[in-house]
Amino acid sequence: MTNSFETGGSERQFAALAQSLDHESFRVHLGCIMRKGAFQDSFGDVPIFGLGGSLYRWTSIQTRLRLARHLRSHDIAVSHAFDFYTNLTLIPAAKLARVPVIIGSQRQLGDLLTKSQFRVQQAAFHCCDAVVCNSQAAADLLMARGLPRSKVVIIGNGLPDSAFAETAPALPRLLGEMRVGMIARMNARSKNHSLFLQAAAQLRSRFRATKFFLVGDGPLRPELEREAERLGLGDSAIFLGDRRDIPAILASLDVSVLPSSSESLSNVILESMAAGLPVVACWAGGNSELLTQERGVLVKSCEPELLADATGRLLQDAQLRAELGRAAKQFVHANFTVERMVRRHQELYMELLEKKNWESRVRARSLPQKLKITIIAASLRYVGGQSAQADLLARKWKGDPDVTARIIAIDPVLPKALRWAERIPGLRTMVRQPLYLWGLWRGLKHADVAHIFSASYWSFLIAPVPAWIMARLLGKKALLHYHSGEARDHLQRFRSARAVLSRVDRLVVPSQYLVDVFREFGLKADSVPNVADLSQFSFRLRNPLRPHLVCTRGFHPYYGVDIVVQAFARLKQVFPEARLDLVGEGPSEQQVRAVVKDLQVRDANFLGTVSREQIHLCYDRADIFVNASRLDNVPVSILEAFASGTPVVSTAPECMPYLVDHERTGLLSPVDDPQALADNMVRLLRDGELASRLSLNAYQEAKCYGWERVRKDWLGVYRSLLNSQ
Repeated sequence: MTNSFETGGSERQFAALAQSLDHESFRVHLGCIMRKGAFQDSFGDVPIFGLGGSLYRWTSIQTRLRLARHLRSHDIAVSHAFDFYTNLTLIPAAKLARVPVIIGSQRQLGDLLTKSQFRVQQAAFHCCDAVVCNSQAAADLLMARGLPRSKVVIIGNGLPDSAFAETAPALPRLLGEMRVGMIARMNARSKNHSLFLQAAAQLRSRFRATKFFLVGDGPLRPELEREAERLGLGDSAIFLGDRRDIPAILASLDVSVLPSSSESLSNVILESMAAGLPVVACWAGGNSELLTQERGVLVKSCEPELLADATGRLLQDAQLRAELGRAAKQFVHANFTVERMVRRHQELYMELLEKKNWESRVRARSLPQKLKITIIAASLRYVGGQSAQADLLARKWKGDPDVTARIIAIDPVLPKALRWAERIPGLRTMVRQPLYLWGLWRGLKHADVAHIFSASYWSFLIAPVPAWIMARLLGKKALLHYHSGEARDHLQRFRSARAVLSRVDRLVVPSQYLVDVFREFGLKADSVPNVADLSQFSFRLRNPLRPHLVCTRGFHPYYGVDIVVQAFARLKQVFPEARLDLVGEGPSEQQVRAVVKDLQVRDANFLGTVSREQIHLCYDRADIFVNASRLDNVPVSILEAFASGTPVVSTAPECMPYLVDHERTGLLSPVDDPQALADNMVRLLRDGELASRLSLNAYQEAKCYGWERVRKDWLGVYRSLLNSQ
């Protein structure tokens, strides 16, 4: 349980742990006190247990009682509070609910708490089986105040692989310019932003070409901006606000400074060290556990002059910066990875559960040795995103030690005598339906879970609904895997769809966008990302970038291939040698060909449908992937471009910013605006550094859609579904 989903260090560690725990061993439930902050989109509809503004009033007591009921109803075996407010909320509720293992957290020194706050938290810690501290400094303080050593466990913070990767700078380098940065939320004076600005003012007189970047946001920002102006820093002090691309920001700096007077184990210092960046910090809390003479610079007294002197020494000594950065990166990589942090938590959970003899209850419901999953979806005879995903899932599960999967096609092949009906749309559906129902009856008899792919409108009633009814008749668990970007319109127009969706055993969607749409209608959905077969694609950076475009979207009105052609015609005016490969087929193909003819566009090549085995060649030959969809969800084609290193230029229907982060993993423009689309292509072709940065960031993003990650998510969903009452 976390207080909120803000971008602070504790919240980021909570997010990393929650996302990385082994879902095959642990069924993870999350809770929060406030559902706010940048990380909330990563977790969907997390239950809120609000305190009503006070830890001690009647509202907070009611909240703890409600939380205790929640813990009992979900048979929670381990309760882990992650910060001060959840320590005082979850720990007493877990004690009341008789949760076997109760864990608290001390992720700050405690010196910023009032005496009464410290005492009441210390009392709560005595009710725990363990208290996780992220530094020796925090642990020592608790033990000095009387907490038994046997209850204290030190588990350091963990950084993802992306923190150690070579990352293109978010701010392009300028010749002769040095950069000093401070990354911290602007919500606490203990972070000492004012001290940083005072040191910057002193440094500016010695290093005229130096810029000072402040990354973060909060209520203190207006005051700090005024102070920067008062100190005469002018345009050398740059406030970047809250950023999600911290590795790219760090890659833009020469020195990272953290003048905070209270730290347990600073994520900012760890991330800076992982990026190979020299760090200057004040001697506080766990900072000395990270920084030594060989790995950084510690200032023993938080004074502007000392901070400026230490930073100045680094600015004028490139060799020292490089040596400190290398040693820092090696140290952090050896001791502070997400894998190490997660493994230590999992070991702690299992160790405490074993002490409570809880293994039998953890495994209360015995699952089949190998789960039998029946996937119900369209066949590959009609190429589309859902059929491709279903086929890929079935192929990935083949030979898996935990799952066996088979597909039931919603469009079964008609007997030879009835094949003539395939040419008549309404009739072929009527003829197929008895065959489809018979296939469901036979195929679901021996299944553990019916995994039903679903689109919208009438196809929802024709294929997913019968599959759900058949699963219920046979007493099988059913999850509906809803993919359509038209979900909002579907749910508004078809009330019957809402009735079905509220009754399925589990509703799963491939994007946070659809989670949010379903929430508008009071429906809870879990997000499992589409799987991209990354092994099929070979990443490479394009340098220099050529005006060779590829679009691998089907010819349907909502994919806007006509807009792609119009944008391409405008690009040809700037780059006459440009060429465009259009891959796919569909009902709008003749319309698109007519646009090509009307605009007299040369070098627009219609390649038709390309097999899954050959599609990687289309991305590899091209240098820019272009998409102009008007309506979408999570197009796998964009993930394939990410994996290939082909920079992405796309329109921005409502769903797209959930997948493509503008200026970080791609460039976005308004829907139905071919000029804006063309302008972004021209921008990429003229700025090779931008293209490389987008490609590198997108490649890291694509890894989230690899089979190893998605497999864990699906296995967790299947097992959780079979464990539920």
